[in-house]
Amino acid sequence: MTAHSPEDESLGRLRQEIESIDRSLVLLLAARLHAARRALRVRVGQERRLTDRAQERRVLERSRRWAEELGLPPKFVEGLFRALIEEGKVHFQTSEGSSEPPVVTVLLEGPEGAPRPFGQDPRLQLLPVPPSG
Repeated sequence: MTAHSPEDESLGRLRQEIESIDRSLVLLLAARLHAARRALRVRVGQERRLTDRAQERRVLERSRRWAEELGLPPKFVEGLFRALIEEGKVHFQTSEGSSEPPVVTVLLEGPEGAPRPFGQDPRLQLLPVPPSG
């Protein structure tokens, strides 16, 4: 993201930026739920259990650490990750029969406008969005 001077800022432009970020968040959530479903499928197949408390603790500790590094409220971020963990389980149980993975394209502005790969899955891509305006 680029820094904008107060003169460059307009409410409409800021709302467009927020909408773009919100869309990216939703697309990332879809990608995360899909990855969690695949991981749960493997774990249930190998260990015959849906919940791995040790892994959940690692995810929550990691999320708190990231929040602190970025100056975000750790409890807020941990709450989001707790919700993601629980929704991943629900998503796994309700979509067990579906085999069609989502196609997710995450649109973010890159530092120099160059596309960047997102993970190893070719269906998941991180593409730059040109600045609006």
